Amino acid sequence: MCLGFYFFFGVFLIGHNGLTEDSEREGSGRRSVHANSSQAVFVEPSLVVALTGSPGVGKTTIATLAANAGWTVTTVAELAEAHGMISEIDHDGAQSIDIEGLASAVELDESMLIDGHLSHLLPVDASVVIRCSPSVLTARLQSRDYPTWKIESNVEWEMVGGPWGDKPNGRTAEFDATDISPDALWMNIEAWLLTGAPNRLPQIDWLSSS
Repeated sequence: MCLGFYFFFGVFLIGHNGLTEDSEREGSGRRSVHANSSQAVFVEPSLVVALTGSPGVGKTTIATLAANAGWTVTTVAELAEAHGMISEIDHDGAQSIDIEGLASAVELDESMLIDGHLSHLLPVDASVVIRCSPSVLTARLQSRDYPTWKIESNVEWEMVGGPWGDKPNGRTAEFDATDISPDALWMNIEAWLLTGAPNRLPQIDWLSSS
């Protein structure tokens, strides 16, 4: 993919060389839980949902709650590995994902939730964009011992809207994770999904509120 410019977000890079992702990869462990009829009711026969947002907003925690609720959960990295669309770990500890190739190759024909900050670029039915205030996000990333440049680049991405700048695929809504428990946040997300995932315009503007 050739976009002619670069974004340094610490965890991935967009530009002539594609997209890269940390070897740490949030939620890289397999978490597939198939729903029984008594566990979950999906509005659509096959609703594929992207769970996206800046690193540190809480995607992996929400993905775990979704799995506990009966959703089948996977990650962008797992899909890329399964389709041969991910590189070896480089000297910076990052891996390159051919997201365009993956989007063309992957067949998503069952209800599932895809965890990852690139998931909204896949052919999904709906995108859940998790947001978090820059001050809280900064503290979370500092607790991970990220270098200063990596914290600043990720917080900058969140400041300007994060995944919204990529025009997420599918019907999209954002959810603020700043002052809400993970359980309450998941309840809000699942309620939106189970009511048909209606498209919502973005409401959060950290630049105006800063």
